[in-house]
Amino acid sequence: MSFFEGLIVADPPPAAEPLEWRLGAYEPAPHEEHPPSDWFVPAGIPQTARVGDGPDTRIVLTGWEVWPRSLVIGIEVFRRRVARDGPHGPVHFRPGADGLRFGLLLADGRRVTTLDGTAWPAPPPTGAGPGPVLTALGGSGGTFHQQVNLHLSQLPPDGELLLVTEWPAEGVPETRTVFDATRLRAAAAGVVEVWPAAGVRPPEPRPAPHRHRPGPEHPAPTGGGWGTTTGATRSWSAPGSPPGRTRGTPGSGRCTGWPGRAPRSR
Repeated sequence: MSFFEGLIVADPPPAAEPLEWRLGAYEPAPHEEHPPSDWFVPAGIPQTARVGDGPDTRIVLTGWEVWPRSLVIGIEVFRRRVARDGPHGPVHFRPGADGLRFGLLLADGRRVTTLDGTAWPAPPPTGAGPGPVLTALGGSGGTFHQQVNLHLSQLPPDGELLLVTEWPAEGVPETRTVFDATRLRAAAAGVVEVWPAAGVRPPEPRPAPHRHRPGPEHPAPTGGGWGTTTGATRSWSAPGSPPGRTRGTPGSGRCTGWPGRAPRSR
């Protein structure tokens, strides 16, 4: 006699065709709103640099995630004094005029910031396509330490990439740090595609068409045949290399590079 006799309820019979979600093929876009983490493992580049200092605040860049067409910047915020009646959770980027903000100046002169938002109504399309967007993907942490990620929807062009940080509420002045975007772009070749052989999902099979016997009303076809649809497979390969250097701007809170260390795993 089983100890659980009389208590076990039989499972219902499985469905003949269970429902499921199926991942489609990766479709490259000039503007990626989110990292394509369902299809790729990014090229992780460890680097540590102080990008903002206040009396009781340190803002540190802790590494990069390079995706096929976009970039994630790891940021960690350290504080040793926090108001008891203030927010204790992850840092928010648009709390007011004195809030934490980030910006990037690209080598081609374009500027993007976490304060830009999304234009509405959307501007008319141009031949150059959509421009890059810098957004905060969210954060985690506790009272004195938060981790946040910045996402640039396009890889920056070759040349210098200037990161600008400011947080008036915490006494962090406008601080500029320079990185080498050329090496960041090169690292994109080291992204690993998880499903390289998947390609484009083939179309669902169609029922065979009803064929009429040749006759006066339905003559036989004189040529041609039934077409087929094929897809393409996209993949990424080759190793990457780490980015370069950092520097501060005189009079705006000088920033210097720290000895390199691997970023904390998230």
